[in-house]
Amino acid sequence: MLLMYFFSLLPIPVLAVTAIVMYRRKQHKLYPVFWAYVIFQFSRCTVEAIAYGVSYAAFFYSYWSSSALSVIFRLLLLRSIFLTVLEGYAPLHRLRRSGYEVAFLVFWALALFLTFHNYGGRRVSQLILDAGQAASFIAVGMFVFVVGSSALLGIRWTSAISGIALGLGLLGTADLAVFAGLSHNHFISTTAAGWIETLTYDCAVGIIAFCFVPRREEIRIPAAIEPARLQWVDSIRGALSE
Repeated sequence: MLLMYFFSLLPIPVLAVTAIVMYRRKQHKLYPVFWAYVIFQFSRCTVEAIAYGVSYAAFFYSYWSSSALSVIFRLLLLRSIFLTVLEGYAPLHRLRRSGYEVAFLVFWALALFLTFHNYGGRRVSQLILDAGQAASFIAVGMFVFVVGSSALLGIRWTSAISGIALGLGLLGTADLAVFAGLSHNHFISTTAAGWIETLTYDCAVGIIAFCFVPRREEIRIPAAIEPARLQWVDSIRGALSE
């Protein structure tokens, strides 16, 4: 457990350096939601490390409350990415304005149905795991929606946006796998789940730091869509409006 505790502390200085570098380069103005997310994750890791040394109850409440806030932050960050990558594409104004919210409602309803369709006789611990699984499913679903819509439209991302999305994708996938494994007859042990979460979190923080800490020039990507893809979007829009 001491080794896992050591690995759980590694992201703290990395997140601090990332936040400071972004502030000095004025990147917190370009990516305000992401910068707030980095500050939140730094605070979360610090508070959880202190709570772990205080008592199990303190760590329990700090972990689950921060996990809930983290999911909300991820959804807001994915929405920010979605709006950013579609900015400047006039034909996609309607998709940019309401596409994310519509997809969120679809995944939200699907997650509730898949997780709680057989509700009854569940303990509090099982309900917590099921809620975590539902939230993770929504986060992963929205990640797939954001990445998939950009891929279908042929929209290229900058390295910064790609790093953020990759980090969020890793975190969401790990959370979904862990919560699904723990909630379904404890398919994985709590120790294995802890290692998966810790190492995945370290990798995600490392990827994000690699994309923001080293100084690099971002290549400006022209806002243009191939005519065939634009025609496909128009056909989908027409089918939905009928």
